[in-house]
This record gives sequence, structure tokens and C-alpha cells, in this order.
Amino acid sequence: MSHLSDPSALFQGAKAVLASKITQAVESCRRAASKPQRRILRVETNIDPIAPVSWLSAQNNGSKVYWADRDKPLEIAGVGESDSLLSGEAATDFEAMFMSLSRKLAGALPSVRYYGGARFNPRGKPDAGWQPFGFFRFVLPQIELINRDGECTLACNVALRPDDPEALRGTLSALDRISPAVREGTAPLPSLCVRRDLPDREGWRRNVELALASLDQGTLQKIVLARRSSLQFSADLDPMGLLKRLKAITPHCFQFCFIPGGGAAFIGASPERLYRRRGQRIWSEALAGTRPRGASPVTDECIGAELLHSEKDLREHGFVVRGIQESLAPLCLYLETDSTVNLLKLSQCQHLSSAFHGTLKSGIGDVAILSNLPPTPAVGGYPTAATLEAIRRIEPFDRGWYAGPVGWISPEGAEFAVAIRSGLVEGPNLFLYSGAGIVLGSTSEEEWNEMENKISPFLQAMTRP
Repeated sequence: MSHLSDPSALFQGAKAVLASKITQAVESCRRAASKPQRRILRVETNIDPIAPVSWLSAQNNGSKVYWADRDKPLEIAGVGESDSLLSGEAATDFEAMFMSLSRKLAGALPSVRYYGGARFNPRGKPDAGWQPFGFFRFVLPQIELINRDGECTLACNVALRPDDPEALRGTLSALDRISPAVREGTAPLPSLCVRRDLPDREGWRRNVELALASLDQGTLQKIVLARRSSLQFSADLDPMGLLKRLKAITPHCFQFCFIPGGGAAFIGASPERLYRRRGQRIWSEALAGTRPRGASPVTDECIGAELLHSEKDLREHGFVVRGIQESLAPLCLYLETDSTVNLLKLSQCQHLSSAFHGTLKSGIGDVAILSNLPPTPAVGGYPTAATLEAIRRIEPFDRGWYAGPVGWISPEGAEFAVAIRSGLVEGPNLFLYSGAGIVLGSTSEEEWNEMENKISPFLQAMTRP
């Protein structure tokens, strides 16, 4: 094999190009400034195609992020942290955090993105497994591998700060450590030792009864209750290997992985967009009402038709539509909603779906959207404040980032998914989270079965060869 066709040599050459470009950019910025500046610099170079998940699996950097778009072939894998915004042991001002993020992104290239998420419930102390994630955490990776429509790019980010003259050195060190290595295939998973559900079936029945009592009294109209399924394995799990298995069976989903370092990882494949922003244009959607897929096309069509005509499910979906309208309308010059309810068909289940699109008012951005929109009634309930208080009172575990917003923010746009169909990996333990919307007419048995269907992609992924 000639030197020019050696993938390893080509990758090393791309790294050298990036190192030279970013060094020149930093030096040019420093020479041009009369005093130290806070600025994000980014350089990119094209490389031969590499599968981002397989590449990320083989990298040894502690901090990793992965994001795959739902609607177009775009995958991004990031290693290291050029910059980060996070809260630790106490919930800090969410608005102040995003204002800081907006200042950091001012003047940056459109391709610069901070990736991260936030807790569903900003109150209370996180369980031990969620502590590395904080109440919120957003990261600008040092190195990114981007695969867009089969074209691959390697990128390098440096966040220059007056108080950190070693930022360039840290990024160059991270660049030096990455390799073209990929981890093909998926290794066998350790054997499953035990599964525990919290609440168990009896506890779930009691929780649903409590919820129905509040609905009967009129204090709530819809509440989403969740369950945590704890799966313990015989050895530590590889989160990237599990994500790779999950990706294979969850097309048409936002797929994500956040590894802050220290061993914990939050992974998922969510069908639900919280919102997408491009400039002052915004898109969102309501997703509620669930049925499994049918074993045959005829059966599947019958199940979908039944869902579209289910009074209970249409009522549940209606609360989500109303909640999103009430959250977004004050922020928009105009906001339009689908005139009819549609079906979103996924590999394991199908949902009622309604889309929103609109134009934001001048000066309205991600700070206002994320302060107003989540949690939607799809994962919390309606009315919002009362249902969140009831969830805190009824649920016997910490949701962490489950059902919270996860995604990215750039200078010109943002995209966030609702972190459902997700799990927390912690050593040999996998914690799977699932929820069900409770309205008048709900039964604990039906909703338990719905939650089983929602975690079925994970369960199926664990049995794949």
C-alpha cells in the first residue's frame, strides 16, 4: 500500500493541517487584539469517510458527545472540552447561563456548536448517578468528526480566554491524542443478572390511582408518570457499543450520547423534537398517544386508525397541543399548527403528532424558548405547574436528564429533542426511563404495557448479535 493511500497516514496528515491552521488562527487573533479577548476559533478539513460512532468508540478522551439528526443524514462526534458551562450542586439561574452562552457564541462561525442538556426537574438534589451531569451541562468539544451526507470533516475548536493562555496547547494535545482507529461491530454484552422496576407493578397501580384522584378532583387534566427500570449486568457496559446497537433499530430518531467523564453516560434515541430554531423561524411538535406497530401492514393500519379515533388519546394529545401553543404564542409574531392530527410511525410504536411553525418576535431567542417551553405536557402534564408538583410528590426516583431538553446551540440556530427513550449507563448498571400520560379513562395495566413498549428498543438492542 502506498503512503498516499494509507488511511492512517491520510488522517495524520489531516491532523497536521488542523494543527497548523488553528495555531495560525490563534496567533493572528492575538496579534490583532490590543488586549486579551474572549473568542471561539474553529478550523476544519475534509477527510475520508469514517463512521462517527465507531470512531468515537475507539477514542480514549474522557469527555465525549454524540448527536445524530432525525430528519437528515448528519452525525457529529466530539471529544474533549474546549469550553463548558455547567452547574454543580445547586440549580443556578438558567437564564443567566444561556445569556453567557450567547455572549460566548457572538462572532463565532455558524458551525460552532455547544452540545448538552438539562434536568427535567431543576429542584432537589440529583441522585448519585446524575451528579456528573449537573443541573445543566453544555460543552464545546475540542475535536469534532462530522459526517454529512457521506462527506466527512474533522474540526478543531479553541475557546480563547484572557485567563487561560494555555487553551491552544490543550486543544493541540487533544488533537494529537485522537486516532483514525474505529471499533467495528459490537462486542457481546455482559449477561443480565437482575431487573428491578421502580415503582413495581403494585407501586405503579397506586401511583396511577393517586393521579386519577387528582384528575377526578379537577386539579389536574393530564399527568405523565414515569418508571425507572434498573438492569444490572455481570460486567461494566460499553455505552458507545450500546448506542451503536440502539442506532441500528431506531431510524427517524434524534440519537445522542453525553459522557461527561467519570464513567457515566446518558444515551437515547428520541422521536420527539422540542424545538428547532433557524434565525427567527421556529418549529416544534406535539407528540402524545401511543400504540405498538402491527405485525402486518393490515394490522398496523388498523392499529393506527384506532389511535386516530381514540377519544382518550385525542384528549391527551389535545392537552399537549394546548400547552405548546400557550408556551410559544407569546414569543411569536405568528404561530401555526397542523389542522389535523397525524400519525408518526416508528420502528416499535406509533404516536399522534401535530407540528407547529412560526416566527419569533424580535429579540426572542433560546433563553426565552427554553425558559417557557419545557417541560411540555407530553412529558409533564397539564396544567404545568400543578403537574410538576404532583410528579415531585408521587415519583420515588430522580428523573435526572430523562425527559429534559438535550441538543445544541450555535450562533444562528438551535435544535433540542425531548430526552425520552433514554437510559443512564453507570458501570454495570443501565437505568431505563419511560413514562405514560394519565388522563381520565387511563388504566394502570394499559399504561404499564405502554411503558414496556417504549423501552423495547433498548431491550431489543441488548439481544442483537
